[in-house]
Amino acid sequence: MKSTQLIKRSNNGLNTLKIALISSCLIVTLPREVKAASINILNHSFEGPTAPQQRNGAFFNERGNINNWIATSPIGQTGIFNPSKSDANTTFDSIVFDSYYDEPVPYGVQVAWSNGGTISQQLSATLQSNTEYTLGVYVGQRNRTGFVGYNIELLAGNTVIASNNSITPAPGTFSLVNVHYTSSDNDPLIGQSLGIRLSSFGIQTNFDNVTLEATAVPEPLTILGAVTAIGFGTMFKRKVAKDKHKK
Repeated sequence: MKSTQLIKRSNNGLNTLKIALISSCLIVTLPREVKAASINILNHSFEGPTAPQQRNGAFFNERGNINNWIATSPIGQTGIFNPSKSDANTTFDSIVFDSYYDEPVPYGVQVAWSNGGTISQQLSATLQSNTEYTLGVYVGQRNRTGFVGYNIELLAGNTVIASNNSITPAPGTFSLVNVHYTSSDNDPLIGQSLGIRLSSFGIQTNFDNVTLEATAVPEPLTILGAVTAIGFGTMFKRKVAKDKHKK
């Protein structure tokens, strides 16, 4: 009889341990380690087409033709530009200004320019749920002109989901400007094509090295809490030993 009662108590203790372990699976969580994935952007550093030489010796185009990008402005408001090649050949203002930029462009040799026009690209990637997006664009202020401001926008379909225009680069330099957006699992724009739009408020802003990274928002990773399990196991052993001692 005593053995039967002890077995029953032991079984009850095991059931208690099982319940405790199941509960620990629900409570003890750790975040998964995730890595950012780069989303493809065509002609991300504006290397195409090759900028032609103009009458004043500078290398740029003024027809809004930028491979894989759409210029939504009148002709003559956007294009591509090669600063270093222009420095070596430009004839006007050469005594007043040493160069367009005091440093190499962030990527490649060419940049996009805007005198108030808009440059945009619709991507093949779509907005995913529970994902953090980081759009990065280098914004440049030339030595030879003033700086009137710009805007960098991340879109899902036709909706602007994030933008940034808060960083002003020093004359003759580029600054990295980041735009952040995190989608939820019930975001109404999930499945919409992602897009990028770059614009200037006047003469002249340069853009270079456009990147977009997507990182899945970490979800809790359910694990067996080893310490918790050991703790409950120790409690169970003590309970069984106590029951034996009582008998």
